[in-house]
Amino acid sequence: MQHRSQRAPLSDVFKRCGQALGLNQSELSRLLGISAPMLSQLINARRIKIANPVAAARLTRMVSLADEVRTGLLTAADAIGREADGVSEIPVATLIRSLPRTTASQVQGLFRATAAAPDYLRAAELIRPVSPEISELLQVFGAERLDRAEAFVRARGLA
Repeated sequence: MQHRSQRAPLSDVFKRCGQALGLNQSELSRLLGISAPMLSQLINARRIKIANPVAAARLTRMVSLADEVRTGLLTAADAIGREADGVSEIPVATLIRSLPRTTASQVQGLFRATAAAPDYLRAAELIRPVSPEISELLQVFGAERLDRAEAFVRARGLA
């Protein structure tokens, strides 16, 4: 039996939810509001965290609903319907506290939800001879710390 302080790998969580609700990976990603490539990266441990607070809240709700399906309290169809409507039940204050506060963090969140840091670093190296500015953009938002991204935005007079 798993101790409460231990967490199951995300791949196991997604598998349990998919099986209980009868969903494939494409359907899971759509219901969670994340891209199929992002879900694949999470399942394969290329990413370890869901950066989007709404998607993370949806996953938490999905786990609870999948448990209710497994125990017979809900049908899979009812659980999926509740999951689709569930974001409106997340307290607004929770969403506001966890939303990015700066333009830089929003852009960086988009980059990181799309691909992993090593992918951006490789792309930055490839594009550097042709466009050093785009290379820097890929590196800063795709692989560096938030304070560096915020400095990048300020240096361009955008914040």
